[in-house]
Amino acid sequence: MSPASLLLTGRGRLLLPEPYDGPMPWAIQVLDGRFGWVGSATDAPGADEVVELGSALVTPGLVDAHTHPAFVGDRSDEAAARLAGAPYSGGGILRTVAATRAASDDELRSAIERRLRAAVAAGTTTLECKSGYGLSTEEELRSLRLIGEAAVELPIRVVRTFLGAHAVPAEAASMDSYAVLVAEEMLPAVAAAGAAEFCDVFCDRGFFSLEQAERILRAAAALGLGIRMHAEQLARTGAAELAVRLGATSVDHLEQLDAAGVAAMAESRTVATLLPGPALGMRGGLPPARALLDAGVTVALASDTNAGTFGTWGAMPMVIGLGATLLGMTVGEALTAATVGGAASLGLVGRRGQIAAGADADIVAWDAEHEGAFALHLGAVRPAHTWIGGREVAR
Repeated sequence: MSPASLLLTGRGRLLLPEPYDGPMPWAIQVLDGRFGWVGSATDAPGADEVVELGSALVTPGLVDAHTHPAFVGDRSDEAAARLAGAPYSGGGILRTVAATRAASDDELRSAIERRLRAAVAAGTTTLECKSGYGLSTEEELRSLRLIGEAAVELPIRVVRTFLGAHAVPAEAASMDSYAVLVAEEMLPAVAAAGAAEFCDVFCDRGFFSLEQAERILRAAAALGLGIRMHAEQLARTGAAELAVRLGATSVDHLEQLDAAGVAAMAESRTVATLLPGPALGMRGGLPPARALLDAGVTVALASDTNAGTFGTWGAMPMVIGLGATLLGMTVGEALTAATVGGAASLGLVGRRGQIAAGADADIVAWDAEHEGAFALHLGAVRPAHTWIGGREVAR
């Protein structure tokens, strides 16, 4: 049980995500699972429990706004072939689909739970989880259901995204006919079951066209789902502009985004969710983080941990480091993108990703004294303590 009131105090760096600049030591009050007050420990209210964090770096819980946990099977041979020069076609997705369809509920749930546990252990407190390795109405609903069941057993906040338009299954007559199935059969079933908060589409060269993506996303919006897109990863297609026009909460990847796309996003509220892990592994170019930030676009950083292009669960500390070392961001910008930016990508501004009165009390004390450790110790920084909703998570 978590105490009704908790006071965390410390003398180290406190990032809200902006650095706390008040009198030391600082204190954070938690009331019934939410932040109640932040300020000098001298002025702190009483509490049922007080925890002293010393010189530890303290940040909001990380928000990983793009992951694919619902699969079984291994495609490491594809990674080796790609690094040896084989082109990426996305065809390996269907290998994962076949393995995932053949898995029992217990096998798939166990795999999902293991991945969610790794995320929590690395300081992630909110995690977006996509389906997309089922590619039939029954299998997509099963994946979303099992994500929900796994999340119930763990102290992590999960946002579910329906990604039936991830690829075209082998049994489909055509991409067009499958897109109709997604829009007219799968989406109504997902909405009726309350199985997802968002709908996503992989809109790119060799995948779903702008017209197919628009049809699916308009159907999703009409059913009350938020919309997001995989876009501009493999080719510059204009998908970013489509996302803006449709009012998408987030457009993800953006490795091929150009100046015109940056300008279009700057005129919108759509978040640019950048995924440096798979971009690095696929050697296909890096997203223009600096240009997006300089244009005033809200940027999120996420892992895109998945079956075929980036397989490291619990990678968000490394993703922050990659944002700083590869994408031209400062460490502060990268950490903000992995907290406030991730919350914006999921429509959770004011609720997650920040230490402020009224927000959910998700907070991490790290085994580091400065945020520069995320870049210096790439992937090796880990939580000393994590609280989700004011309740400490056992390590």
